[in-house]
Amino acid sequence: MIFYKKIKAGALQFVLFVGAVVALLLLSFLLLSHTQQHFQNTSKIWVEVLQSVDYGMQASLSKPTQPNEEIEIEKPGDLPIDIRVKKSFWGLLEQIAVTASHGNTTFTKIGLIGGKYLEELPALYVNDHQRPVVLAGNAKITGTAYLPQQGVKMGNIGGNSYHLPRLIYGNSLKSDSNLPKLDTEFLQQMQRWTQNNFKPEGTLLQSLPKEGLKNSFQEETKIYKGRKVIVENISLMGNIVIVADEVIKIHSTARLHDLILLAPKIEIGDGVVGNFQAIATESIEVGQKCNLFYPSVLAVNSTNNKMHLSSNTGADVMNRPPKVFIGKNSEIRGFIMALEENEERQYSPQIKVETNALIQGEIYATKNLELKGTVQGMVTTDGFIALENGSIYQNHLYNGVINSTQLSAAYVGIPLVDRVQNKKLMQWLY
Repeated sequence: MIFYKKIKAGALQFVLFVGAVVALLLLSFLLLSHTQQHFQNTSKIWVEVLQSVDYGMQASLSKPTQPNEEIEIEKPGDLPIDIRVKKSFWGLLEQIAVTASHGNTTFTKIGLIGGKYLEELPALYVNDHQRPVVLAGNAKITGTAYLPQQGVKMGNIGGNSYHLPRLIYGNSLKSDSNLPKLDTEFLQQMQRWTQNNFKPEGTLLQSLPKEGLKNSFQEETKIYKGRKVIVENISLMGNIVIVADEVIKIHSTARLHDLILLAPKIEIGDGVVGNFQAIATESIEVGQKCNLFYPSVLAVNSTNNKMHLSSNTGADVMNRPPKVFIGKNSEIRGFIMALEENEERQYSPQIKVETNALIQGEIYATKNLELKGTVQGMVTTDGFIALENGSIYQNHLYNGVINSTQLSAAYVGIPLVDRVQNKKLMQWLY
């Protein structure tokens, strides 16, 4: 006998509801599992692409490449990734752009490149002009020094004698009559940027926006030009060039990062903070208590400047301003250089670093250097000069301190010929 029992509709609805919930949970679990698997695969691809960019950058440093030439880098691995490298220049510095792609995943990174010694960075290189380097006052040299045949000796200026027990705190090697050569491409860029009527390529701005400007290095260069340019109360960052026909003046209220300044004269006022490349044909003056971060570049190239030099004697020498002047208590991280082809012997400083100023990096002077501050890094110069008490002291280092052992091992600096085979990443751009 079969008995029938009536089931309430509410119970059937509950069973259907539970079934639907279970089905949704199962579908959600499957969707979550699929999403997680897709995310893991996508993440793996992104990681591989990002690592390939870094790999491409390192691999490209040892490959000779022409400017604006694009090369392909092969990377071993299971995932096929296309890596392309293109070389150009940002101001005086080599710029490498690396693009890695797989399918629809593409990533680009841009870096500035410099040179690095294969061995320990020397402290000093002074050309050999058959006269010794004379140390006086609180002068001190720590690290390997390349010196003239006559070496180094103690001296006295205004009653301030050299007082340390050793002359060189490091190895002494013989220099020759020529400075270490700069890389050919670097010199070409220096000549290009300082030639008459040079015009950087990019979009010309009618004015600098009051709210400031940040421009990526993957975008077209923004250029602002004027006869006399005063930069104050503004923040400028990135792929920007400021050009002046006469002079650029930077005030402490300006915040400048990674851009280029180009003018015959560049005046960096007291208390300026930032980092940039300053390229001039006549002079660069840095005020007191400035703080220029790595990798700042201060470069004056007078080889294209045909201005007549005045007399090399007496008051003319004492009053002649240097090509590069670093004020008291300022800190510069990067390198400073002044180039000049005039063969006439000079009795004034081409570069002058004032008392308590600190240079973390390098100084490269084709003529005389007057160093009263401290260089944590390397000095390369044709000779030292000291102007004291109305007198000119040739090849005298007076109160200046040079110590290459205090510079960070990660420092990457001037592209010299000897360093071309050991290029390193100086800075990632954006």
